Amino acid sequence: MNRIQVGEKIPSVILYEEIPDNEINISNLIAGKKVIIFGVPGAFVPGCSRVHLRGFIEKSDELRAKGYEEIICVAVNDPFVLSAWGWSKGANEKVRLLADPMARFTQAMGMGTEMPELGGTRSRRYSMVTINGIVREIFTDVDNVKLMCQGPKFCI
Repeated sequence: MNRIQVGEKIPSVILYEEIPDNEINISNLIAGKKVIIFGVPGAFVPGCSRVHLRGFIEKSDELRAKGYEEIICVAVNDPFVLSAWGWSKGANEKVRLLADPMARFTQAMGMGTEMPELGGTRSRRYSMVTINGIVREIFTDVDNVKLMCQGPKFCI
């Protein structure tokens, strides 16, 4: 699967927030909005916690002042793990954490990468700006970076 590109529509995939019964269709959630979506390999991964999520939490007020209505983090984890990570890092009310437990969204975006040390398919690091569900800007970490964060654009 090819990676999503600028000008393409975010795929319609169900993600989960906090519990498995709380299904969120990502394309419906972001329709008609200016949104930042970023992906990480997993909750509690040191680089994701110290740099990636933390940066978006710290800049959330500034980003909202620029008109971003949602800041969404997607990770290939179950919703309970993602919820616990969010609470432990103070993300609630600042960044929405959406679980992609079967990597369906991640694969549909072309952002999957194999990380056997983390159980199989995970998300590569990326961040993007979407307007009304269409990708306007996208930044993706370099190939084969695994668990280290290499680029400044998505590690705010």
